[in-house]
Amino acid sequence: MSENKQRKLSIAAKIFIGMVLGGITGYLVGPRIDILQPIGDVFIRLLRMCMYPLIFFSIISGVSEISDMTRLKKVGFSFMSYWAVSSALAGVIGLLVAQYIQPGVGVNLSGGETYTLAETPDIVSSFVQWIPQNPFSALAQGNLIQIIVFALIAGVVLAGMKNTPSGRMVSEGVGALNHLVMKIVNWVIQLAPFGVFALIAVMAGSLGSQVIGGVMKMLGSIWLAIGIVIFFLYPVVLKLFGLSPVRFYKNVYPAMIMAASTCSSAATLPVTMSVSKDRMGIPEDMVGMLAPPAATINMHATCLEIPIYALFAAQAYGIEFSTTQLMLVILLGVVSSVGSAAVPGGGVVMDAIVLELMGLPLEVIPIIYGVYVLIDMPGTMLNVTGDTVGMASVASWLKELNTKLFNSAKDALTATK
Repeated sequence: MSENKQRKLSIAAKIFIGMVLGGITGYLVGPRIDILQPIGDVFIRLLRMCMYPLIFFSIISGVSEISDMTRLKKVGFSFMSYWAVSSALAGVIGLLVAQYIQPGVGVNLSGGETYTLAETPDIVSSFVQWIPQNPFSALAQGNLIQIIVFALIAGVVLAGMKNTPSGRMVSEGVGALNHLVMKIVNWVIQLAPFGVFALIAVMAGSLGSQVIGGVMKMLGSIWLAIGIVIFFLYPVVLKLFGLSPVRFYKNVYPAMIMAASTCSSAATLPVTMSVSKDRMGIPEDMVGMLAPPAATINMHATCLEIPIYALFAAQAYGIEFSTTQLMLVILLGVVSSVGSAAVPGGGVVMDAIVLELMGLPLEVIPIIYGVYVLIDMPGTMLNVTGDTVGMASVASWLKELNTKLFNSAKDALTATK
């Protein structure tokens, strides 16, 4: 019986338990707990090991899926316009909330050391430097911004040639390599409870209750930002396209519940598609074309979380962001959302990538890992809701929405069978 229960314990629950036990152990043992620091260092190195291949193959794979929209260019362009604007707005909301709450203030993870970021040049003037002269050199040197740019270019080009023999071959190869990298990432995540235990224990041994207070403020910031998007941003978008927010939420809540319980946009996809067709009145071909790529690229939770994580880390280490760097954080949040896996915990490695790219210490990642299940549940619900907001808005904009069905708000059990 106990063995079966142990097998059913999710990795998120194990990581949470590791964080709690680490915090208790560190608090009780005190500074001598730093003997566990090498275990935490190994975990951080494993995370860095996954970064470069993951960002490269996942972005190419995610962007190339947009080719499914070429059958209806009008629909694809409309949805991508929604994705770009709404993702940027979600990032701005996350940034403003973090600026207001300041979750990292008072945590002081610097240990008395002074941390400064390299001065970030103006985004326009530095654009030329973002283009890699040698993509292999960028991969070898770990130049993440050049890796991202090359991956985006490769993904767009692959999207246009997927119907050719060579395009299909490359697409299958990229998909296989992306699958391999995700397997490695999953292996690293299996080790996360031990790494999180060690790192949190060391932090708690030296900082005590400071870490707990910072974690609660970070969680509060994320929950507040998610609430603003769901209850303010989405209703405004729906109203702009002539849709009733109340009717929308009556229609979409079965998918929202499924998303929160599975923490996976991919696992929720069948319910998302059923709700969109049978309760929203979105045309079936439009749902089939938009829903699968939306589950991968339309990650509003990632867009709003990353500015909060970045500011939490910066404040905890006494680092000041310039206005340009704040804009870059939002941009990176939008770009990294394309590569976030639609599986439980898939966004954590992307979060580490953005922190690394910004030159921020990765020691805050175990803190994020430890409470990620409390972030992933509402975050996945937000992502799935954002997908349906986009599809309903596009259908309404193109006058293809079945408004009679949308306004009928069928019973959930009847509509999703």
